[in-house]
Order: sequence, then structure tokens, then C-alpha cells
Amino acid sequence: MEKINTGGKGILITLLLIAGCSRNTIKETGETLDITVSVVSQEYFVEKIGGDRVSVNVMVEPGASPHTYEPKPQQLQALSEAEAYVTIGDTFEDAWMTRLKSVNQNMIIIDSGAGIERLPLSHHHHHEEEGEEHGEETLDPHIWLSPKLVKIQAQNIYEGLVKLDPAGATEYKTNLENFLKEIDTLDEEIRKNLAGINNRKFMVFHPSWGYFAHDYNLEQIPIEVGGVEPSAAELGKLIAEAKEEGIKVIFAQPEFSTKSAQTIAREIGGEVLLITPLAPNWSENLLQVSEIFGKALNSKE
Repeated sequence: MEKINTGGKGILITLLLIAGCSRNTIKETGETLDITVSVVSQEYFVEKIGGDRVSVNVMVEPGASPHTYEPKPQQLQALSEAEAYVTIGDTFEDAWMTRLKSVNQNMIIIDSGAGIERLPLSHHHHHEEEGEEHGEETLDPHIWLSPKLVKIQAQNIYEGLVKLDPAGATEYKTNLENFLKEIDTLDEEIRKNLAGINNRKFMVFHPSWGYFAHDYNLEQIPIEVGGVEPSAAELGKLIAEAKEEGIKVIFAQPEFSTKSAQTIAREIGGEVLLITPLAPNWSENLLQVSEIFGKALNSKE
């Protein structure tokens, strides 16, 4: 066979040929369901509900940012064998879903965010004061950082798995109920960690924590919006606001540059702490973040 050198297009053509073979969307007895998800937190959710009946492929791996990520050829190969793709409404999906669907036209799409009202992605006032014009309102994709909303996502995932694998319905139901109990316990622990804090405002580089803040009566002050670093004038306003609000900790995440956060922290005599919205152990991560918030927001000078 003549080799066609078309780069990424060649990979895509090969995968389309693989996916074009007819196959059932329900695995044979004894095999697991191949499920693809966008971010690692979804892997946690699907495995909690699917148990041993599922095998999960994550597109945006730990340490990578959904905003700059491009699928690897081996991930597209794995996707070609998937029974389902569980979406969450992330910007990664907006950019890549048409191509991902073309790789595997037989997989079903399970919308884990169905029924969830999205919040606007946090825009801080100083960006607008500079005369920046905002087009269509951007909705916040980070719904996996709200325990309350994860309960809705869990229900959607459960219903999708049952459609794919009716024989596993009883097991999925039991797993769902156990996961919902875990979420309720987590919510109680988070509320304990955040009880009695003095300052409910926190400054963070990337506005990932809007839903978390909404759940627990907090207010995030973002440093960047839409991937745009603040200008020198905007940095000055953020520094002034941090001083006014008594903020001593600037939160950043390892998937992004910490330069702006470090600049603000230096000017206010504070420190930078790293927290991530993209941890493999979702429940443990949110609990740890709430502990960090509880300590950082409990001192106002």
C-alpha cells in the first residue's frame, strides 16, 4: 500500500477507517465499557459510578491545561474504540468536539452537564474599566468544582451508562448512591473548614473557582480573564484591591504561569499558594482546597 504523508490528516483518515467498522455500542459480556472524558475529574466520577464495568480514557491529562491542549495521536486511537464520550462543557470540547466525533461516529455523547445552569465566567471590573469590549458572554465550564452540581453530573453519567449497559443497572445504581453519600459527606467537611472565616474574598490567577465560591458564599477576584495576563495598570489596581481587602494569599495553579501572582504577592507582602482544579482524586482535592482556604482566609490584618 502506498504511504500517504499528510501529517495529522493522515492520522485522522486512518482512525476514520478504524471507526468505520460496524460494531455494537454495548460491550460483550465480561468486557468493560470504553468511556472517554475531557478532564481527569470526570474520570473520577465515571469510575465511581461505573466501577469495574468501565475503562476510562482522559483527553486532558493531569498537568495540562484544557485551554491549550491538543489531542495526541494515541488518544485519538483510543477514542476510536470508545462506546461513549462524557462531555462537561469545557472550552477544550468546543474547539475539538467536531473532530473527536469524526474519529468515532458510533460513540454516543453523554452530556454530564445537562440540566445545570451555567454561571458567567468571572470578569473583574478593572478589565472593563480599560474599555475592553466583551462579545458574547462566556459561561464558566468549571462545574466539576461544585459538589452540589457534581450530584447532577453523577446522575447524568449513571443514566448514560445504563443506556449503554442495561445489564449493569443495579450495580450502577448502588455505586451512584454510594457516590452521592460521599459528596454529601465532602460538602459537610468543606463547610466545617470554611466556617467562621474572616474574609470571604480570595484572589486567584485563573477564575476556575466560581461555582465553588457560589456554593460556599465566597467571592473570587480573578487576575486574568480569557487567558489574558493583566496589564501593568490592571496589576496596580489588583495590588491596591488586595491591600484594601486584607488579602495575604494569592492563589495560582500549576497549569499556568505564576508570574502575575508572584508580582502581586511581593507587593502586598503575601505569598502564592498553588491549587489545582484538575486533580485525579476529586474528593480529596476539594477537601484540601477547603482546608487551604480556611487557613488563608482566616487572617485579616
